[in-house]
Order: sequence, then C-alpha cells, then structure tokens
Amino acid sequence: MSIDNVTYQDIATISGGKLSDIKPEQRDGALRGAQILARSLQLEGVDVVFGYPGGANLEIFDVLREYGIRCVRVEHEQGAAHAAQGYARASGKVGVCLATSGPGATNLVTGIADANSDSTPIVAITGNVPTQLLGRNAFQEVDIVSIVKPITKRAYLVDRVARIPAAVRLAFTHAGGNRPGPVLIDIPKDIQQHYPRDPEGNYTEPRMPAVIETPEEPVGGMHEDQLQECQRLIGEAERPVLYVGGGIVSAGAEPELLAFAEHQGIPVTTTIMGLGAFPPGHELCLDVLGMHGARYANIAVNEADLVLALGVRFDDRVTGKVDEFIKHGKIIHIDIDRAELNKNKTVTLPICADIKAALAQLNSIEEADTKAWREYCAGLKQQYPYPVAETKGISPQRAIALLSEMTGGEAIVSLGVGQHQMWAMQHYRAARTRSFLSSSGFGTMGYGLPAAIGAKVAHPERQVIDIDGDGSLNMTVHELSTCRRYGIGVKIVVINNQWLGMVRQWQDMIYDGHRSNSDLSDPLSEVKAAGEEGVYPDFLAIARGYRVRAERVSSFEELKDAFGRLLADPDEPYLLDVVVEQEENVYPMIPAGATYRDIIMSDDDLKGTSGDSQGSNV
Repeated sequence: MSIDNVTYQDIATISGGKLSDIKPEQRDGALRGAQILARSLQLEGVDVVFGYPGGANLEIFDVLREYGIRCVRVEHEQGAAHAAQGYARASGKVGVCLATSGPGATNLVTGIADANSDSTPIVAITGNVPTQLLGRNAFQEVDIVSIVKPITKRAYLVDRVARIPAAVRLAFTHAGGNRPGPVLIDIPKDIQQHYPRDPEGNYTEPRMPAVIETPEEPVGGMHEDQLQECQRLIGEAERPVLYVGGGIVSAGAEPELLAFAEHQGIPVTTTIMGLGAFPPGHELCLDVLGMHGARYANIAVNEADLVLALGVRFDDRVTGKVDEFIKHGKIIHIDIDRAELNKNKTVTLPICADIKAALAQLNSIEEADTKAWREYCAGLKQQYPYPVAETKGISPQRAIALLSEMTGGEAIVSLGVGQHQMWAMQHYRAARTRSFLSSSGFGTMGYGLPAAIGAKVAHPERQVIDIDGDGSLNMTVHELSTCRRYGIGVKIVVINNQWLGMVRQWQDMIYDGHRSNSDLSDPLSEVKAAGEEGVYPDFLAIARGYRVRAERVSSFEELKDAFGRLLADPDEPYLLDVVVEQEENVYPMIPAGATYRDIIMSDDDLKGTSGDSQGSNV
C-alpha cells in the first residue's frame, strides 16, 4: 500500500505495531513514532513550528524539544496556519503548523485553503484518534485527509510507524516543489506512540532521511522552438508589457526579471502577489493592475500589442470581464503549472517552464526599440496618479504613504483583508521581495496578525508591521497574546474607520446605500463620530489586557511622532490605532465583471452606477 493512496478505511483495519511487540531489551535507543516525526522534521531543516496542543498530538509536543524544534503556541489553530504561511512567504522556506484532531484539525482548513490559493508552501501536521477508533465516530475524530484533499497538493494518512520518514520527505518535496502549496500529514495517536516493527515483531530502524524518488519532475526552461517564437513575437511588438505575479517570487526570479525588463525596455506591472518582485521606484514600474490597481497599469496592459504574462493566473480581480481583457494584444503566458495555461484566458503562446530559467533564456533576445511606448506609459503615470483623500482627519492613503516613507519600504508588511489592504497595495512601496504578505487569492480576514508573527519569527532582525483594518483585526486580535508570550515584536497599525469598509463601499454602490450589518461602531452608543469617545471596540483596552503597548491617534499632525514610537524598538510588540476618515472609498475601482474603460476614480464617478452590478461578488 503506497503512502499516496492509503485511505481512511484502509488504516481503520491496520495497527502500527504495539509497544508489547517490542522486547524491552530492544527499546534501548529505539525511536517511537513521535520521535521519528521530530527527527524527520529536523532533517528537513525545521527549527520552529506553529501549533496548539491537544490530546491527539501531545506525543509530538512532548518530544519536539529533544530535537531542537521550537514550538510557538498560538491562540487558535487558524493562527497557526497563517503564521506558517507568513513564515514561508517571508523566508522562502516551508512553514509548519501542528494541530490536534477534530476541531483542532478543522480549524486549520481556512489557512490551508488560503495557502493553496496563494501557492504558499506549508506542511500541516495533525494528530488523530488511535487507528482502532477510526471510523467509529470517536471523540474528536474527523477524516481531515478527505476534507483537505481539494485544497492541498497532497494529504497523507500515515498507516504505519515506519512510513513516517517517507511521509515527511514527500510532504516537504511536494510543498516546496514546482508550484508551491500546502500538504497535510495526519498521524493517529498510536502511530505516534509505537515503535516500527517487522512482521516478526522486532524493532525496525527507520530510514532517515527517507530515500524516495523525486515525486515531481522538475520543470526546466523553454524548448528551442518556444524561445524562437518568443523572439519573433517580441521582435514584432511595438507596445509590450510585462504582467508578473507571485510565480516570480516563488521561483526567486527577481534578478532575471529586472535584467530582462531593462534589456528590452519593457514596462512592468504586477499583481498584488508580485509586489516587491520589481523595484517600485524604477522608471519601468507601472505598479499594480486590476480592480483597485493603477489606472495607468490597466490602460497599458490593455493597449499593449504584446503581454508577457509571467507566473500569473489571470485572476478575475485582474481581468474583470475576461473576454475584454487584452482583447487586441497577443499574449505569451509562462507558468510552471501546466494547468494554469489557457485555463482562464486563451493565449497566443502558452509555455510550461520554470520562470527563472525561461527569463534567463529570454535575456539572449536582441534588444527591442520601445522608447516611444515607454514615454507614453510614463505619461500615463503622470496623468493618472492614485487618488489621495484630502480630509480634516487622517487620510488612510496618506497614513500608509507616511509609514512607507518612514520605513523606506524596508519593513515586512502583512495585511488583513479589506479597504486597508488595497490602500497598502497602492501606497506602501515594498523595497524588497518577500516583504508584502497579503491573503490575495482567498481574501481571508484575520490573516494579517498571525502572518506577521510568522514573518517576525523568520526574520527577527527586521521590522514587521501588520497593516490591518478594525474589522479584519477583530477576527484574530487574540494573537496579541502570542506576541506577548514569546516577545515577538510585531507592530500593528490599525486603519480604523469603524466600518467593514469594503462591504460598506459595495453596499453604497450596488445596494442603494443599504448598509446592512457593516457598521462596527458601538451599537449602544449615540456617539457615531470618530474620536476618543466613539471608537469601538477599544483596541487600546484589548491590547492592555494582553500587556501589549498601544496608543491611538486621530489627527495627521500626531501621526509621524506616533509612528516613531511604534518603530522605536523592533523587538517590542506595539499597537497603534489610527482613527481615519470613516467613509473614505478605495479608488481606482473597476466594478466586478466590467472593463478598464469602466474604471471609477472618485465618488463623483459613482453617479448613475447604483444597481448596475446587482449580483456581483465583493
């Protein structure tokens, strides 16, 4: 029976070997399942896991310290998955999270789905009830492998102690290989407790590291005919654009991207997952495209006669009405995942290749003459800058731009999901790759704080800032306890507008201003205006409850000094509640299912749009 196809029903009839099967004299120096797991993780270079203990994984928690593996105990298993994601996104390594059976395992599901959507390499390890209880509806039993199969690259139920090393080796190989993603290993409690044995009941020394064939054939560069076709298309193009995403970051292809863009003189626009892959101040940088991306980026990509799409998946938040997206231009799509080619958008030349290798090949192509096109794109940037609100209170755009200026774009920032996420995408200028961590494809509120914890554990020497919204932070604010317990110096900047801001914006646009359940202000208070009296919940009081330093600002004049105090000690957790203009909207905005020609740049453009997008999803 292969570890790849063992089922819940199979293992319910199999015993991993009982302690009594091994003679006492054979146990000296022998390793139990939990120890084999810890040793296997150690051999993969794991020195930290994020988790929460429970009855079905205590054997694992008990032995981690023997193998020099630190466990950061979060306050909820969803936080463990997001912290593992933050660690992986910031470091480029595989993140590891650990949960118990039943609700512990199912609490990981949102984070696993998020990792799957954003191609983040994590390994989730869950305990389960003993094998003899599987399928019997035992206390805290769940078939987590079946639950997560649609949202993982692989999911394994370990049926024998001796198979633990191979399961771990396969998990890490798949998680980090080719297009990265999540893998789950489920280990029943008796498998953790027992020794591996041969058919006669003798102790069997496990093979560590496991010797297995590479489960994923590495994808190389382009074939010669593909390179020649690329050369022809690029040579014919007068208005080329590079549209790049998270695949560039996963491949570590940032140097090759910069070299190719400069060699050919091709403007570059990125997805939110691609932020940091190209220098934000570069003359060829067109920033982010898509629903809330730059107007100049959306115009350029749709007016281009050739788009080189690198490590992207033509997400609906980028394309809008997909049939109208790059309607008149040719498209070269290069991606390591063959399944993405021609999936959402039919292209001129689909190429399954390693992007780093492919870009190195493209750098051999003769330089093109793009001067007129570059000048046109530069003019678009001057003509259509991101809108910035001019208000009596704190403009959220100006607040984030000031934070970017004060950090020099050198901090790692993580985001919750909502308006603040889009403003950060527009105005925080990430100077380095792997420094802008956002739940992009899945849009998970509450991602920001636990992801920041993982990033800070990966890079304790760097400033790590969670730019969050009041609604999004509320979902995982309890992870302040994790910051305090382990001295993890995450900074939290709350862009506090007392609304589920993106929901409220869509309700105003699409549902005739019917703001159903999007108001976050005090339901029992008559005070609705932002300020010391009207801010609810009181994040300062919550932070004090977790013994984390916190303060609030409500005027822009106070903000620079407040940011200075926030950033003063990179090792101290600190929360700054920034009370911003309550009803500021995010612009630009291309309504769902519309095209770049339908872009909305201000509240004045909203007239006549109410009800036009009935049924659209936020």
